[in-house]
Amino acid sequence: MAQIKRFNWTNPAAAVAKELSVGFTVTKIEIWDLTTPNRFEWTSDMSDDYIFVLGTLAYTTSNGVTPLSESFSLGPVISGMTNANPGVLTVDDVATYGIVAGDTITVTNLADDLTATSLNGDYVVASVTATTITTATNTAAYSVYVSGGTVVRKLDSDGKAVVQQNKAKRGLTLGTSAVGANDAVMVAVCYGEESVT
Repeated sequence: MAQIKRFNWTNPAAAVAKELSVGFTVTKIEIWDLTTPNRFEWTSDMSDDYIFVLGTLAYTTSNGVTPLSESFSLGPVISGMTNANPGVLTVDDVATYGIVAGDTITVTNLADDLTATSLNGDYVVASVTATTITTATNTAAYSVYVSGGTVVRKLDSDGKAVVQQNKAKRGLTLGTSAVGANDAVMVAVCYGEESVT
């Protein structure tokens, strides 16, 4: 038996790109705009960002469907870290990993210039936003951030060890050519080829 997952949504007044977290590698997606009506289709044989529009029998080669496939993810990816009081990390996503003020995090696999104490290590979280983690540590005398790195949640705010879970994304991004019309009622069905028993 193949994998199948269905999504239903209503677009906002100005339809925007949408990410679908499917949980498996998608080989085909059928998208119905029930308001217009129109139908779109993408298969893994097509290039990323393409979509076939059945209403016009035309391929659209931009803003279509792009697969999301990560093999492993235990925490947010770091794109910057300040040498300041306090140290602030810029990351791609805080909410997915449940990081909150009071947690202890480990910064790992970060490249710095090795001129002083490495930025890799454990930090207590002072505050968070969607894309920043402010530490309770003065990192002004630490090495300078160069690239990369990952944040892993080590202890929760009560000091209890956090069980690590792979939060890798597997799904699709629907661009504006594939997401449907403004205010439209939408249905998408995703198909995968991995065996389900």
